[in-house]
Amino acid sequence: MLEANLVSYAIGEKTLLHDATLACRPGEVTVLLGPNGAGKTTLLRLLAGLYPPSTGQVLLDGHPLSSFNSTQLARQRAVMSQQIHLAFPLSVQDVVLMGRYPHFQRSPTRHDQHLAQQALADMGMSSFAGRDYSTLSGGEAQKVQMARVLAQIWEAPAQGSRVLLLDEPVSSLDVQYQHQLLQRARQLAHEQAIVVAILHDINLAVSYADRLVLLKNGHIHATLPDPAELTEPLLRDVFAVDMRLLINPYTQKPVVVVAG
Repeated sequence: MLEANLVSYAIGEKTLLHDATLACRPGEVTVLLGPNGAGKTTLLRLLAGLYPPSTGQVLLDGHPLSSFNSTQLARQRAVMSQQIHLAFPLSVQDVVLMGRYPHFQRSPTRHDQHLAQQALADMGMSSFAGRDYSTLSGGEAQKVQMARVLAQIWEAPAQGSRVLLLDEPVSSLDVQYQHQLLQRARQLAHEQAIVVAILHDINLAVSYADRLVLLKNGHIHATLPDPAELTEPLLRDVFAVDMRLLINPYTQKPVVVVAG
Protein backbone atom coordinates (compact mmCIF):
# COMPACT_ATOMS: atom_id res chain seq x y z
CA MET A 1 0.00 0.00 0.00
CA LEU A 2 1.08 3.59 -0.70
CA GLU A 3 -0.04 5.92 2.08
CA ALA A 4 0.09 9.62 2.82
CA ASN A 5 -0.42 10.38 6.51
CA LEU A 6 -1.27 14.02 7.28
CA VAL A 7 1.13 15.18 4.58
CA SER A 8 1.63 18.89 3.90
CA TYR A 9 3.95 20.70 1.53
CA ALA A 10 4.95 24.36 1.74
CA ILE A 11 7.22 26.64 -0.26
CA GLY A 12 8.22 29.57 1.92
CA GLU A 13 5.06 30.88 3.49
CA LYS A 14 2.74 29.33 0.91
CA THR A 15 1.29 25.90 1.68
CA LEU A 16 0.42 23.99 -1.51
CA LEU A 17 -1.03 20.94 0.22
CA HIS A 18 -2.59 20.71 3.69
CA ASP A 19 -2.70 17.59 5.92
CA ALA A 20 -3.50 15.10 3.16
CA THR A 21 -4.30 11.54 4.23
CA LEU A 22 -4.74 8.95 1.51
CA ALA A 23 -4.35 5.18 1.04
CA CYS A 24 -3.68 3.81 -2.46
CA ARG A 25 -4.08 0.05 -2.63
CA PRO A 26 -2.66 -2.67 -4.88
CA GLY A 27 -5.18 -3.72 -7.47
CA GLU A 28 -6.79 -0.29 -7.70
CA VAL A 29 -6.59 2.73 -9.96
CA THR A 30 -6.80 5.85 -7.82
CA VAL A 31 -7.59 9.04 -9.77
CA LEU A 32 -6.90 12.53 -8.44
CA LEU A 33 -9.42 15.12 -9.65
CA GLY A 34 -9.74 18.84 -9.09
CA PRO A 35 -9.33 22.25 -10.71
CA ASN A 36 -5.98 23.82 -11.55
CA GLY A 37 -4.03 24.70 -8.44
CA ALA A 38 -5.93 22.25 -6.23
CA GLY A 39 -2.75 20.40 -5.19
CA LYS A 40 -2.99 17.29 -7.40
CA THR A 41 0.53 17.38 -8.82
CA THR A 42 2.01 18.31 -5.45
CA LEU A 43 0.31 15.29 -3.88
CA LEU A 44 1.46 12.99 -6.69
CA ARG A 45 5.06 14.18 -6.33
CA LEU A 46 4.94 13.61 -2.59
CA LEU A 47 3.61 10.09 -3.20
CA ALA A 48 6.48 9.58 -5.65
CA GLY A 49 9.12 10.73 -3.20
CA LEU A 50 10.09 13.59 -5.51
CA TYR A 51 9.22 16.17 -2.83
CA PRO A 52 9.99 15.75 0.86
CA PRO A 53 6.85 16.50 2.90
CA SER A 54 6.96 19.58 5.11
CA THR A 55 4.90 17.64 7.66
CA GLY A 56 3.58 14.11 7.78
CA GLN A 57 4.91 10.98 6.15
CA VAL A 58 4.55 8.92 2.98
CA LEU A 59 4.79 5.15 3.41
CA LEU A 60 5.23 2.37 0.85
CA ASP A 61 4.35 -1.08 2.18
CA GLY A 62 4.62 0.32 5.69
CA HIS A 63 8.09 1.83 5.22
CA PRO A 64 8.82 5.57 4.92
CA LEU A 65 9.81 6.56 1.38
CA SER A 66 12.82 8.29 2.95
CA SER A 67 14.14 4.85 4.00
CA PHE A 68 14.51 3.72 0.35
CA ASN A 69 17.63 4.61 -1.59
CA SER A 70 17.06 5.97 -5.10
CA THR A 71 17.74 2.66 -6.86
CA GLN A 72 15.49 0.66 -4.55
CA LEU A 73 12.66 3.11 -5.05
CA ALA A 74 13.12 3.28 -8.83
CA ARG A 75 12.85 -0.49 -9.11
CA GLN A 76 9.38 -0.38 -7.57
CA ARG A 77 8.02 3.05 -8.47
CA ALA A 78 7.75 4.71 -11.88
CA VAL A 79 6.57 8.26 -12.57
CA MET A 80 5.25 9.66 -15.84
CA SER A 81 5.41 13.46 -15.61
CA GLN A 82 3.47 15.98 -17.68
CA GLN A 83 6.43 17.15 -19.76
CA ILE A 84 9.85 15.58 -20.27
CA HIS A 85 12.50 17.40 -22.28
CA LEU A 86 15.75 15.73 -23.30
CA ALA A 87 18.92 17.83 -23.50
CA PHE A 88 20.49 15.56 -26.11
CA PRO A 89 19.17 13.39 -28.96
CA LEU A 90 18.10 9.83 -28.18
CA SER A 91 16.24 7.22 -30.13
CA VAL A 92 12.80 6.13 -28.96
CA GLN A 93 14.25 2.72 -28.02
CA ASP A 94 16.91 4.38 -25.86
CA VAL A 95 14.31 6.55 -24.10
CA VAL A 96 12.32 3.45 -23.18
CA LEU A 97 15.52 1.74 -22.02
CA MET A 98 15.96 4.62 -19.55
CA GLY A 99 13.22 2.91 -17.59
CA ARG A 100 15.50 -0.10 -17.18
CA TYR A 101 18.44 1.90 -15.75
CA PRO A 102 17.70 0.88 -12.14
CA HIS A 103 17.88 -2.79 -13.14
CA PHE A 104 21.31 -3.07 -14.80
CA GLN A 105 24.87 -2.03 -14.02
CA ARG A 106 26.75 -0.63 -17.03
CA SER A 107 24.78 -1.65 -20.09
CA PRO A 108 21.36 -3.16 -20.73
CA THR A 109 21.12 -6.92 -21.00
CA ARG A 110 19.29 -8.76 -23.74
CA HIS A 111 16.46 -9.13 -21.24
CA ASP A 112 16.29 -5.36 -20.72
CA GLN A 113 16.24 -4.83 -24.48
CA HIS A 114 13.42 -7.35 -24.82
CA LEU A 115 11.31 -5.68 -22.13
CA ALA A 116 11.80 -2.27 -23.76
CA GLN A 117 10.63 -3.71 -27.08
CA GLN A 118 7.64 -5.35 -25.40
CA ALA A 119 6.67 -2.08 -23.70
CA LEU A 120 6.85 -0.25 -27.03
CA ALA A 121 4.70 -2.96 -28.61
CA ASP A 122 2.14 -2.57 -25.83
CA MET A 123 1.78 1.11 -26.73
CA GLY A 124 1.71 0.47 -30.48
CA MET A 125 5.04 2.24 -30.96
CA SER A 126 7.33 -0.56 -32.19
CA SER A 127 7.76 1.04 -35.61
CA PHE A 128 9.09 4.19 -33.92
CA ALA A 129 11.95 2.44 -32.08
CA GLY A 130 14.68 3.96 -34.27
CA ARG A 131 13.15 7.45 -34.49
CA ASP A 132 14.76 10.46 -32.85
CA TYR A 133 12.59 11.13 -29.80
CA SER A 134 12.78 14.90 -30.35
CA THR A 135 10.93 14.55 -33.69
CA LEU A 136 7.81 13.00 -32.13
CA SER A 137 4.48 14.73 -31.74
CA GLY A 138 3.17 15.38 -28.25
CA GLY A 139 0.90 12.35 -28.36
CA GLU A 140 3.63 10.07 -29.70
CA ALA A 141 5.99 11.26 -26.96
CA GLN A 142 3.37 10.49 -24.31
CA LYS A 143 3.02 6.94 -25.58
CA VAL A 144 6.80 6.50 -25.51
CA GLN A 145 6.93 7.81 -21.95
CA MET A 146 4.23 5.35 -20.97
CA ALA A 147 6.32 2.59 -22.52
CA ARG A 148 9.31 3.81 -20.47
CA VAL A 149 7.48 3.60 -17.15
CA LEU A 150 5.98 0.22 -18.06
CA ALA A 151 9.47 -1.11 -18.79
CA GLN A 152 10.70 0.29 -15.48
CA ILE A 153 8.27 -1.71 -13.34
CA TRP A 154 7.50 -4.52 -15.76
CA GLU A 155 8.44 -7.23 -13.30
CA ALA A 156 7.03 -7.45 -9.80
CA PRO A 157 9.75 -7.12 -7.13
CA ALA A 158 10.58 -10.04 -4.87
CA GLN A 159 9.07 -8.02 -2.02
CA GLY A 160 6.78 -5.02 -1.99
CA SER A 161 4.41 -3.39 -4.43
CA ARG A 162 4.87 -1.92 -7.88
CA VAL A 163 3.70 1.69 -8.12
CA LEU A 164 2.79 3.61 -11.27
CA LEU A 165 2.19 7.36 -10.93
CA LEU A 166 0.77 9.23 -13.93
CA ASP A 167 0.51 13.03 -14.13
CA GLU A 168 -2.03 13.94 -16.83
CA PRO A 169 -0.96 10.99 -19.01
CA VAL A 170 -3.55 11.50 -21.79
CA SER A 171 -3.47 15.27 -22.27
CA SER A 172 -2.02 15.09 -25.82
CA LEU A 173 -3.71 11.89 -26.96
CA ASP A 174 -6.74 11.41 -29.17
CA VAL A 175 -9.70 9.39 -27.91
CA GLN A 176 -8.45 6.00 -29.14
CA TYR A 177 -5.06 6.31 -27.47
CA GLN A 178 -6.46 7.83 -24.28
CA HIS A 179 -8.37 4.60 -23.78
CA GLN A 180 -5.42 2.46 -24.87
CA LEU A 181 -3.14 4.05 -22.28
CA LEU A 182 -5.69 3.95 -19.46
CA GLN A 183 -6.65 0.36 -20.26
CA ARG A 184 -2.97 -0.59 -19.96
CA ALA A 185 -2.76 1.22 -16.62
CA ARG A 186 -5.84 -0.63 -15.42
CA GLN A 187 -4.36 -3.93 -16.59
CA LEU A 188 -1.29 -3.21 -14.47
CA ALA A 189 -3.56 -2.56 -11.48
CA HIS A 190 -5.28 -5.90 -12.12
CA GLU A 191 -1.79 -7.43 -11.76
CA GLN A 192 -1.81 -6.00 -8.21
CA ALA A 193 0.19 -2.85 -8.92
CA ILE A 194 -0.71 0.46 -7.27
CA VAL A 195 -1.78 2.97 -9.92
CA VAL A 196 -2.38 6.67 -9.20
CA ALA A 197 -3.27 9.10 -12.00
CA ILE A 198 -4.17 12.75 -12.37
CA LEU A 199 -6.91 13.22 -14.95
CA HIS A 200 -8.79 16.35 -15.99
CA ASP A 201 -11.51 14.56 -17.93
CA ILE A 202 -14.09 13.64 -15.29
CA ASN A 203 -15.76 11.07 -17.51
CA LEU A 204 -12.46 9.28 -18.16
CA ALA A 205 -11.82 9.35 -14.43
CA VAL A 206 -15.22 7.79 -13.67
CA SER A 207 -14.69 5.14 -16.36
CA TYR A 208 -11.26 3.97 -15.18
CA ALA A 209 -11.01 4.79 -11.47
CA ASP A 210 -11.63 2.37 -8.67
CA ARG A 211 -11.21 5.23 -6.20
CA LEU A 212 -11.72 8.97 -6.78
CA VAL A 213 -9.92 11.62 -4.73
CA LEU A 214 -11.19 15.18 -5.21
CA LEU A 215 -8.93 18.07 -4.23
CA LYS A 216 -9.78 21.72 -3.73
CA ASN A 217 -7.59 24.62 -2.56
CA GLY A 218 -4.78 22.34 -1.43
CA HIS A 219 -7.02 20.01 0.60
CA ILE A 220 -8.41 16.55 -0.05
CA HIS A 221 -12.06 17.52 -0.26
CA ALA A 222 -13.52 14.04 -0.68
CA THR A 223 -12.43 10.44 -1.20
CA LEU A 224 -14.89 8.15 -2.96
CA PRO A 225 -14.21 4.39 -2.75
CA ASP A 226 -16.64 3.98 -5.65
CA PRO A 227 -16.97 6.50 -8.53
CA ALA A 228 -20.72 5.83 -8.44
CA GLU A 229 -20.77 7.86 -5.20
CA LEU A 230 -20.03 11.04 -7.16
CA THR A 231 -22.83 13.59 -6.78
CA GLU A 232 -23.85 16.79 -8.52
CA PRO A 233 -23.43 18.94 -5.37
CA LEU A 234 -19.91 17.58 -4.89
CA LEU A 235 -18.99 18.37 -8.50
CA ARG A 236 -20.36 21.90 -8.23
CA ASP A 237 -18.55 22.42 -4.94
CA VAL A 238 -15.17 21.28 -6.28
CA PHE A 239 -15.26 22.67 -9.82
CA ALA A 240 -17.57 25.69 -9.38
CA VAL A 241 -19.47 24.64 -12.50
CA ASP A 242 -23.11 23.49 -12.70
CA MET A 243 -22.91 19.85 -13.78
CA ARG A 244 -25.38 17.03 -14.13
CA LEU A 245 -24.93 13.29 -13.73
CA LEU A 246 -26.53 10.89 -16.22
CA ILE A 247 -26.19 7.13 -16.43
CA ASN A 248 -24.33 5.60 -19.37
CA PRO A 249 -26.75 2.94 -20.65
CA TYR A 250 -23.86 0.73 -21.82
CA THR A 251 -21.71 0.76 -18.67
CA GLN A 252 -24.26 1.85 -16.04
CA LYS A 253 -21.62 4.31 -14.79
CA PRO A 254 -22.22 8.04 -14.27
CA VAL A 255 -21.63 10.46 -17.14
CA VAL A 256 -20.97 14.11 -16.36
CA VAL A 257 -22.42 16.88 -18.52
CA VAL A 258 -22.33 20.64 -18.02
CA ALA A 259 -25.79 22.06 -17.40
CA GLY A 260 -27.06 24.67 -19.80
